[in-house]
Amino acid sequence: TEVSAFKIFDEKKALGTAGLSSLEGASGGGIASWATIGGYGSSKGLGTAFHYTYVNLSDYQNQNIGGIIGIKNRVEISYTHNFFQTGGTGKKIGIGKGYQFDLDIVGIKARILGDLADKSWIPQIAIGTMYKHNGDKNVVHSIGTKYTDSADVYVAATKIFPKVNIIFDATLRITKGNQWGILGFAGDRHNHYSPEFEGSIGYLPPFIPGLVVGVEYRTNPKNQNSTPESNWFDVYTTYFVNKHLNVTLAYVSLGTIANYRDQTGVYASLQTGF
Repeated sequence: TEVSAFKIFDEKKALGTAGLSSLEGASGGGIASWATIGGYGSSKGLGTAFHYTYVNLSDYQNQNIGGIIGIKNRVEISYTHNFFQTGGTGKKIGIGKGYQFDLDIVGIKARILGDLADKSWIPQIAIGTMYKHNGDKNVVHSIGTKYTDSADVYVAATKIFPKVNIIFDATLRITKGNQWGILGFAGDRHNHYSPEFEGSIGYLPPFIPGLVVGVEYRTNPKNQNSTPESNWFDVYTTYFVNKHLNVTLAYVSLGTIANYRDQTGVYASLQTGF
């Protein structure tokens, strides 16, 4: 029997259950990784997603592009590249006007039990890892960063509760990342892995199918005395137009980045796939 691309990419998962593409490339929320497996492929197929995200902060901008492949709704492989642009702030902090940090992230995630959208109370649980490479060796070492490469490990639990139209996620991440890796890994204050929390809660209005509104919170390690780091918060809205397109807008508050406080702004992301 001839196997067609349409049968392999069967799109049998329910709308929205593939999640978004996070800042680090894995499926989930905007700043949190969830237990979702990207793409709409069922347990017998494959799914993909591609994204572009732009974050405009008070003194910086970040863009990232990447893609995800989901394998039989069990394993997810992801890649994203972050372009963190300092603009005029680069000159003020001594690295040159318009300096750009580059961060590559390759991730793999496996669903180990549960189902995101079934009727039980058991959440979907997944474990994952992300290998991160920072391409700015000289700059990040000059501010006390120890490493330009590192890996995060995380376990996530995510569940949709249809009776109350709520999606909930809690994630434990083990990381050395400074600003998720934009400023490298570890530092003069801490040179070890730190357990950090990521959490999301969203509401799915029954009168607007495909819409999700919610909040996220993420803690971050405090590795460097020279560049203090804050915990993150966002308020987001996502609209799943269909299984091939979703749009996310959010207000983000990322606190202090490279000694510039109150880094707030707008997060916008487009994701397409099947």
